[in-house]
Amino acid sequence: MRNWKRPPIIAVLFAIGLVALAGCTQREAPLMAPGDTSPLLSEAISPYTLVFLSSDYDSESDQTTFHYQLQNTGAVEPGPATGVIGVFTNVLVEVPSCAPAPASFSPPDGGNLGTNVNGIYGMEWGVGYDENPDFLYSITFPGDVPAGTVRGMVTRGGQHYLQSLTGPCEGSFTVSGTVFTDADQDGFKGLTELGLSDVTVTLTDGETSQNVKTDSDGNYFFTATTGTYTVEIDSLTADSDFNETLYQTWEATTPTSRSVTVGPNSGGNNFGWEPDLDHIVNGIDNGTYPTTGKSYKWWRRELDRAIRGNSNTAYTPAQLIDFIHQIEAIALIDEYDFTPGHELQEAYDILNNHAFGDDDGVSIMLSTKIQDQGRHDAYAFLVRELLTTEFNQVSGRGLSDLHLQLMLINWGEGLLKSNTPALQVIGEPGDQPNILTSPLEDGGTIFKKANGATGGGGTGG
Repeated sequence: MRNWKRPPIIAVLFAIGLVALAGCTQREAPLMAPGDTSPLLSEAISPYTLVFLSSDYDSESDQTTFHYQLQNTGAVEPGPATGVIGVFTNVLVEVPSCAPAPASFSPPDGGNLGTNVNGIYGMEWGVGYDENPDFLYSITFPGDVPAGTVRGMVTRGGQHYLQSLTGPCEGSFTVSGTVFTDADQDGFKGLTELGLSDVTVTLTDGETSQNVKTDSDGNYFFTATTGTYTVEIDSLTADSDFNETLYQTWEATTPTSRSVTVGPNSGGNNFGWEPDLDHIVNGIDNGTYPTTGKSYKWWRRELDRAIRGNSNTAYTPAQLIDFIHQIEAIALIDEYDFTPGHELQEAYDILNNHAFGDDDGVSIMLSTKIQDQGRHDAYAFLVRELLTTEFNQVSGRGLSDLHLQLMLINWGEGLLKSNTPALQVIGEPGDQPNILTSPLEDGGTIFKKANGATGGGGTGG
């Protein structure tokens, strides 16, 4: 495990653009945000779940049909999914190698049998390609096919969510776990330690292997028959995943390979990683990881001008508020819960290191200096720089390696959440939280560098 130390210039990254906003301005035009195929920053929960309904065997045709329905996740009353669902929502049911080839499927339009982006072979439908108001799906197989456990996946808005399902092939079990950002470096996944997506995980029995990429929450799982296997994360894989960058820019806090016994299911096979800050900082400094990020001073000016009604900005007040709501929706920490109608001012106060209130009506001091110590508050420093990075992220700015940026944001969110100070009341001497832990200090510095404060071709403040 890596020892925390404060490099002379620490820093790095973040961001992946979720939206491309048109509306340029009299100042520098905003960048076009890249297409979003990456996970959200929070422990995202799919808004929809694929639910197994039943299976039935037709003796006359000698066929077995498995029936499924797309439903709202956590719905009290089961039934068809509701809400805005379009053609960018997909559902998939795995067809494992032990199952026969499907004889037919329903609905017939928008369906495809093949391997999806996460490496799962199965029947996938694009939701909305056919008249299917109840969101019902089925796969028919020849013969009397017994039920077992297979994988399912719901994809929506570029987010991929794995789940287990009843499906064809008796005698199969699951091997599962999470690849996660280990913010406290203890080797165990905490509730606020977020996942690493697009990491290829391999399951092998020494003769045959399966590969699957982690979903938007860092989760993975395999279906396998009884036996002993090795589950591992390899450093050399296909170019379409995160593995090579993971090994170059992160350090494992757990073993990267382990033996598992299948039958029954084998769960909790988690793999922890922390960013190699020295390597990333050096990469920013030498141009390996260039950044187009804007500093907190730049964003503070944008917010200040928007608050004062100055039109000489890169973004309109409405665009800035939209950015803030995107950040608010994906953040773990209370500091990024903004009051409706006061979003611009509260975001400005954070970037300006002023006091600000949260939804509980209690103020928190974000002081630039801890009283009588002459040093900034490391927690407040990281809150400010991470918010700046997330502004860069939602506006399409930041590191050239967008996925690396987003994974670092996941780590930063977990780091802040696990180090949240007690709420402070403003107005009395010594109210400022005295937090100077090295991880917080290093985190704030690396985000500051990713925000273009120095080096790497950044724009600066």
